[in-house]
Amino acid sequence: MSNNAIPCLTHVKRDEEGGRVGAPPLIAFNALIFDVSGSTQSMGDAPVEQLHELMTQLQEDAKTDDRNIQLSLHTFSSAIKQVFPAAKDENSVDMRTFTIPSIAELRNILRPGGSTALYDAGIQGLDVLDRAYDKEVAKIPKSIMNLNPKITKCYVLSTDGYDNTSVASISDFKKKLLEAKKNGVQPLFLSANISSALTEQMGFEKNTTAQFQPTYQGMTQMLRATTNALRQYSSGATESIDSQVLTQDMDSVTPPAPPQYDSNGTPMMPGLNPQISLRQHANIGLGFSPPPLRRY
Repeated sequence: MSNNAIPCLTHVKRDEEGGRVGAPPLIAFNALIFDVSGSTQSMGDAPVEQLHELMTQLQEDAKTDDRNIQLSLHTFSSAIKQVFPAAKDENSVDMRTFTIPSIAELRNILRPGGSTALYDAGIQGLDVLDRAYDKEVAKIPKSIMNLNPKITKCYVLSTDGYDNTSVASISDFKKKLLEAKKNGVQPLFLSANISSALTEQMGFEKNTTAQFQPTYQGMTQMLRATTNALRQYSSGATESIDSQVLTQDMDSVTPPAPPQYDSNGTPMMPGLNPQISLRQHANIGLGFSPPPLRRY
């Protein structure tokens, strides 16, 4: 791993001389569990576009430094699906080598429909994260593990409503989450239409929860901020993810209007300057560009 290739991210800790604080973790796990029930259609293509951006940004970070950033994605409605990795005997993908699906492929994967098995999906996501950790750590020589290397485990659960389908209870989920936190998992709960009282009953704390509006604009803002937070945490720039910082990032973003697509899934955006790329147009609409990667 190169020692002079460090991503430049917002909210990076620095010492009095401006130096970056905190080395990247040996392995950074990111488990994403996303609601695709019927009601999520109110968000349009925001989950599709922003999950694609999230994976793209994590992959750029992983390749820049040859860092071991692992990712898994589960979706849930009435049923739960392990999306990435596709093979059921695998538990996470290596972002250095993972082939990110296209927007069109993700749109098909995240197609809304069904009810909300929130607790069942949340528990399954934590189980898969555990297995991914065990499998990757088993590859590390004991001489390295004896040095107690930094390994991060981030768990993001997102929903736009209450559970109405799960076999597991809220108590089952809370027990699993509290156990995970004791084992070093950094949780983050992104929700719409969920009361703070229920959030606490699930085992999440105030600083690990964030509310979003279940609209294209609301989800776009939330996932942009979440992408920044995951990049910081996966790089060692922050020791935890605080929802207050997440909210600050959301407040700094002017959300775009939902794009229109033709029958082939190609964006149809009026007033485009043909000399400017679609991504540049998106950044202009958002009021900021994703954090650049610089070498130090």
